[in-house]
Amino acid sequence: MTNSTNNPTPKTCCGENQPHGTSTWTLIVGGAIIASVALSLAVAAWAVLRVDPWGDAAPVLSERFVFDADDYQRADPALIAFQERGTFPTELNAVRGLAVGPDDRIYVAGEGVVRVFAADGQRVTEIPVKGEPSCLGLGGEDHEHPSRLYVGVGKRILLFDLEGVAIGTWTDGLNDKSLLTSLAVAEDAVFAADAGNRVVLRFDLDGRFQGRIGEANAARGVRGFVIPSAHFDVAVTADGLVRIANPGARRIETFTPDGDFLGHWGRASADIDGFFGCCNPADFAVLPDGRFVTAEKGIPRVKIYSAQGEFKCVVADPQILGQTINAAQLDQDSGHTPTFDVAVDRSGRVLVLDPIRRQVRVFVSKGETNS
Repeated sequence: MTNSTNNPTPKTCCGENQPHGTSTWTLIVGGAIIASVALSLAVAAWAVLRVDPWGDAAPVLSERFVFDADDYQRADPALIAFQERGTFPTELNAVRGLAVGPDDRIYVAGEGVVRVFAADGQRVTEIPVKGEPSCLGLGGEDHEHPSRLYVGVGKRILLFDLEGVAIGTWTDGLNDKSLLTSLAVAEDAVFAADAGNRVVLRFDLDGRFQGRIGEANAARGVRGFVIPSAHFDVAVTADGLVRIANPGARRIETFTPDGDFLGHWGRASADIDGFFGCCNPADFAVLPDGRFVTAEKGIPRVKIYSAQGEFKCVVADPQILGQTINAAQLDQDSGHTPTFDVAVDRSGRVLVLDPIRRQVRVFVSKGETNS
């Protein structure tokens, strides 16, 4: 016997019920449109988060989708206020850190050593290090131990005296996740940027762990650091405040030594006054007059900002640094692009550690006449 109904329900090719009057082709097209819209919204959301990881920015597509690398190879010449005065070789196959002591000696870390150079680039001595050094810090003139050298190696901080003799190892407060990327030495404390744990550690001068700066804490107004790669820098300014790069948020933040958040400056932008890419500034230093020197990767450039974070001028652009860029490179993780460390001396010279040439490059204000 044959069953029948007045309104038989058509079947799809997969045997599922299909609404009256709707073809398989219409469903496919409609589904494709919905999927396309959903994908576009997802890409837009991802783009916003690349520029603003906390979602504070207006919902617009990131600059990376309209970025033309050719527009950023060269800064406006009127903004370039420094010139390269000279270079000197490190004679290391890999360079990992740069620092300047209170006597203007220059320290370069790499390949299991710290090499020490005079201000004119002449090599003075070499300090063997057990392990691969990743960052350096030196006691200043007001430090209890002026010119004491602190070296980050793995999950340890090694100490050396003025003669380069090893005098101690600190491990308090460090753990298996620790990855030391920067050291800053204050008059009565040492601060260590730990990229692995995304915090800055504070030690007293005897190496006792005193606390963490930057852990997310809503009550203190601290949102935490966004560290997409192993670039996480810290400095202490003359006013005693701790300045910390938050590279994933494209800004520099200010804290008290006890970890109270005071404010920040910097914005995400490919424009010359902003920070572009996944994680910038990658490194920074502070001039004697309080101005900041910043180094970026992705679009490699070194710039000067005021003590309040206002863009002032360019030290070196991609063309000067010899690192031309293209959109394909920037579409990849900029953690794989060269990163130039920076330091400054008492006379205001900007020292740039070039990882490609393995040199220290010396930049001075164009108004200077002395070497």
